[in-house]
Amino acid sequence: MADNKLIMKNTAFMAVRMLLSMGVSLYTSRVVLQQLGVVDFGVYTVIGGLAIIMSFFTSALTAAIQRYMNVELALTHGRGMQQVFSACWGCVIVMVAVFLVIAEAAGLWFLENELSIPVDRMGDARIVFQMSLAIVVIEMFRVPYNSLIIAHERMSFFAYNSILEVVLKLVTAISLSLVPGNKIVIYMWLLIGVAVLVNASYVVYCRRNMPGIRFSLRADRGQMVAIGKFAGWNVLTSISDIAYQQGSAMILNIFYGVALNASMGIANQVKTAVSSFTRSVQLAANPQIVKSFAAGEYDEFSMLFMRISRISFFLMLFLGMPIMLNAGYILSLWLTVTPPSGVLFVQLMVAFCIVDSLTGPLWVSMQAAGKIASYQIVISSVWILCLPLTYVAFYCGLPPYWLLIVLIGIDVSLIFFRVAFTSRYCKITVGAYLRGVAWPVVSVAVAGALIPVMMACAITDPLARLLSTGAAWCVTMPLAVYFLGLSKQERTAALTLLSKHLNLKRK
Repeated sequence: MADNKLIMKNTAFMAVRMLLSMGVSLYTSRVVLQQLGVVDFGVYTVIGGLAIIMSFFTSALTAAIQRYMNVELALTHGRGMQQVFSACWGCVIVMVAVFLVIAEAAGLWFLENELSIPVDRMGDARIVFQMSLAIVVIEMFRVPYNSLIIAHERMSFFAYNSILEVVLKLVTAISLSLVPGNKIVIYMWLLIGVAVLVNASYVVYCRRNMPGIRFSLRADRGQMVAIGKFAGWNVLTSISDIAYQQGSAMILNIFYGVALNASMGIANQVKTAVSSFTRSVQLAANPQIVKSFAAGEYDEFSMLFMRISRISFFLMLFLGMPIMLNAGYILSLWLTVTPPSGVLFVQLMVAFCIVDSLTGPLWVSMQAAGKIASYQIVISSVWILCLPLTYVAFYCGLPPYWLLIVLIGIDVSLIFFRVAFTSRYCKITVGAYLRGVAWPVVSVAVAGALIPVMMACAITDPLARLLSTGAAWCVTMPLAVYFLGLSKQERTAALTLLSKHLNLKRK
């Protein structure tokens, strides 16, 4: 049985973490942009993106490790977790070695020959690239501990530690105004220090709270190979994910230079902040989704899958719509200097996040089923089309924002592919998905947005538009969710929960 109370508790922890992290991260971006300037911020964004491209191993390995740890807990209640943990470390060591070889060869070549970096900043770009690789390696060594904590659903530590990390990054950004010298290099050194401190906190927590599990390379070879194969298939999707996240930004740089990379960097910061809503819910629910499927509790699995899909979309829509309607005014309050096309980039990126919020539960369900070979081949093949399509669009003279239009179009098409695979392998039919997810989310989006959009078109004063559309959205969105987005049982449960809350208030 899915532990709904535990999911709610963990979601609450993650929501608090998300709100604080989002606010601090957005302010940190403003400080970094002020301290580095548009050119160096663009260099930092594009070089950091290049290093992330090289880190596709990390997300693939993380997904594989979390899947095997969740299954181990579901089937044996963790009795063999030490063996899984050791096998995971063996895979991490191999992945780090392969990553460094590929990154130093392909990454440096791309930096030297393809990216549009000002000549006087090329020396710093090389240094930033090497330091970005160091941060990626440090974070790869965090993966086994991070996965162990999430598998045991210790979200309180995860939330507190994430808040600590963003606060430390804010401190590093503010400290740039206090130190002389090459600020972009100093900033990278400070970020390396933050990564080391965060890793140390994970190690200490796991040693104190999970005493039976220790670092060891004495792993069962068969288990290590199984995790490695699973991670290998995930690499395909990870490569395509990195391609749509960062590779298209490289094409943007080639055609339009670092100024537009600054705009893309701001849009990605907004994406990271707003998508924290769905990641918070999904991260809290993912272990339960995998465990319920592994234990053969398919009714519970289906119910949880449908519910998390809808909740993820509703949360993203609730936050995203006011941002899209008031992006220009919000950016003027947030940034002292708005990069070129920054408003349109942010609006399209938020639209992408709203669509993409539906993909998480579909992906996790396939991970739970373990039938990922053909799934990863198809999904990664479609995703990678974003690169040639974006290149062709720019080559034909289309404006920079077409980068995001291409991403949105591919993301929508991939939902159909993901649903088809889920129907085949995860005992959730296409009809059930249409009734339980697609129809409710589309209905809520259309009905809830109608009045705020009309108000945004009619009101010219930016502050008045922000306040009025925000107030209207806070009324129309919950009403649309209640009447169109919830099942009859969920509406009854919501009323019961509200009634209990009101009774407690009176007492």
